[in-house]
Amino acid sequence: MQVSFGEFVLDFESRELRRGVEPVRLSPKALQLLQILVSERPRALSKADLQDRLWPDTFVVEKNLANLISEIREALGEDRLEPRFIRTVPRYGYAFREAAPQPEEPKRAAQPFSVGRWQLVALALGTAALLASGAYGAWRLLRTAPAGKDRVMLAVLPFQNMTGDPDQQYLCDGLTEEMIAQLAAADPARLGVIARTSAMHYRDTTKRADEIARELQVEYLLETSLRRVGDRVRVTAQLIDARTESHLWAEQYDRDVNDPLSLQRDAAAAVAGRTLSSLGVSAGNRQAQGERHSSNSAAYEHYLRGRFYWAKDTIDGLHKARDNFQKAIELDPSYARAYSGLADTYALLGSYGLMPIGESHPLGRKAALKALALDESLVDAHRSLAAITADYYWDWQEVDRHYARALALGPNDATTLSFYGFYLAYTGRPAEAVPFAEQACRLDPVSPNARTTRGSVLQLAGRFDDALREFEEALALDANFSLAQALAGLVYLQKAMPDRAIAAAQKARDLGGPRPDIISVHGYILARAGRRDDAMKALEDLRRLNQPRGPSPFQMALVYVGLDDMDRAFEWLDKAVDARNWETPMIKANPIFERLRSDPRFPALLRRIGLPD
Repeated sequence: MQVSFGEFVLDFESRELRRGVEPVRLSPKALQLLQILVSERPRALSKADLQDRLWPDTFVVEKNLANLISEIREALGEDRLEPRFIRTVPRYGYAFREAAPQPEEPKRAAQPFSVGRWQLVALALGTAALLASGAYGAWRLLRTAPAGKDRVMLAVLPFQNMTGDPDQQYLCDGLTEEMIAQLAAADPARLGVIARTSAMHYRDTTKRADEIARELQVEYLLETSLRRVGDRVRVTAQLIDARTESHLWAEQYDRDVNDPLSLQRDAAAAVAGRTLSSLGVSAGNRQAQGERHSSNSAAYEHYLRGRFYWAKDTIDGLHKARDNFQKAIELDPSYARAYSGLADTYALLGSYGLMPIGESHPLGRKAALKALALDESLVDAHRSLAAITADYYWDWQEVDRHYARALALGPNDATTLSFYGFYLAYTGRPAEAVPFAEQACRLDPVSPNARTTRGSVLQLAGRFDDALREFEEALALDANFSLAQALAGLVYLQKAMPDRAIAAAQKARDLGGPRPDIISVHGYILARAGRRDDAMKALEDLRRLNQPRGPSPFQMALVYVGLDDMDRAFEWLDKAVDARNWETPMIKANPIFERLRSDPRFPALLRRIGLPD
């Protein structure tokens, strides 16, 4: 049996690969692998399946398979930017898929060779380093790095849970978050790392490496998995050059299944270190990041579970997150990160109305201050303290100070950039806010939240068309994201398009269900569009839904502003200031409240909030 592809012929009987009539040298295992892939074309085969076929009675590390793939690609003369034959299926395996021939481009004159920064780094590695395990991948990476580009962009794909136990997903997500934190802290000027939110978007993806890289605008992907082998767990990691779909290195690390702390400390640190070395980036603050976890394995496990549930951003998830963070603190009262996680949780519980803000935010502030007393360099704790202070305490100097510290410690932290941009915008500094919101989106490009925040900043800056595009992007990422729909409705209203505004607000309400913040926006839009009776019904819905504590004063004021009932609007805004509603400071910059600003009661409200008129 013979199979022809391109200029090659694979002869199964003679076990020979030929280019035309000339034989092409391949090792026996590489030739066997090529035969398997060609026989199964175009079906993708998993790495585990290929390893079982190639080494049925022997355990081998995954990098052996990656090395064979590299050997085949080199023999086939694969184009570095668009492989013709061997395709990588991220987080799964490989497939033989012959690409359509491309028109030949005219040859260009050779360019003079010059020694740049990346070549100097490669030379500095030395000849001995090139002989070490995996060094060839690092050398090739440095040789092919884009000239003149100062910042490499990397995405850490979510750890694949291959343990067979869904309950271990919290550990996979925790390892992913830890890897991102260590890499992002290393050298922000030289290495940009995609945020956790966008990375998690690709947990179960079947997209090719080049597709993921194009969507995230990165050059490199770090692919990882977690599997159980007897009484041990195994972390497998490999670095992929997404432009060539080639593996630069692959490694594995085994640890005791009952010791997640050792797994995090050793395996995560080793993978991060190997990645940074391959990228020619200094370790920077990475070691400090990796040493911040409790030495109590049970406390660390509860911390990981807390972050897992917190990231779900659901009512049940937030309550479970609080319980796990509190348990971690009970087991280790000196665990700074657990206090920081607890502060994050209280901030959301209060902001979402799941706890009275007068209870949630003092508890959150206490937890954040405790975290900083134990470790002043925690980015999350500074960010939480800044957000809690802005929402409830209105000490704007303290807010600025903690955001500045968080940004200095974590310039790669997309959440801090997004939060700070929104804070600048709603306190009357939208022009300053835009660059922070844009940088957050570069680091978190497929996050609906990041897109929506950027849209809000652009809306407050008066860039309505740009804001709409961001809300549309958010909805393209998550069609059920009701907040983006509601905010789009406000922009349509500002653009004098009441019918589209009503339609967007109604869709937001259909998606969001009985959410008071969505109902208040819907009521405001209905009122401005002249549908007074429907707006009054929205007020009744707000009263009914917020029992027994009563409706949010700020949300009630919003609908009364739409109804042009200024006396009732100011009455409810007074109550909002007394109740420390977290949304209240937004009256300074939000154009919804423009018609109130000529009233002498408005600057009096701003003075009570502590914002200049």
